[in-house]
Amino acid sequence: MRLYELSEQYETLLEMANEDPGNEKLQEFLTGLEGKIEEKVENTIKVVRSLEAEAKAIKDEEERLKSRRASLENNAQYLKENVQIIMQRMEIDKVKGQLFNISLQANPPKVVVMDEFHIPQKYFVTPQPVPQLQKKDILEDWKHGKEIPGVQVVQDKSLRVR
Repeated sequence: MRLYELSEQYETLLEMANEDPGNEKLQEFLTGLEGKIEEKVENTIKVVRSLEAEAKAIKDEEERLKSRRASLENNAQYLKENVQIIMQRMEIDKVKGQLFNISLQANPPKVVVMDEFHIPQKYFVTPQPVPQLQKKDILEDWKHGKEIPGVQVVQDKSLRVR
């Protein structure tokens, strides 16, 4: 067998290994390769090294793309926060554009704990090792006009783009 024929066979082997490494055809092809066993082993390891190098290149590219994606997401978040701050300062609730409608929409009220020691015990669940604050109960009472010491109920706005 000529050297270029062996080379072509190993090119075929590399293509088959890239497609489906567990393939029975690949096993049959390996068995049918002509040449000395030493050549077969060495050339097979060449294919292994080639596959490992390609896998490493793909992994490096994945990491680069992951970093790039995170950077783009952070930039987008920064710009949205900036638009929200500007709209709040200018007291603009809605902007109707040709492509987008941008608005500041009120979020549901949330409980902010200011001083945990002044919150009445009825808002804590105590059969647990550490008593858990039931913010849902605080919100219900707040909606009915009760003032609860130690907490503040706030209602923020967030940017909506449609």
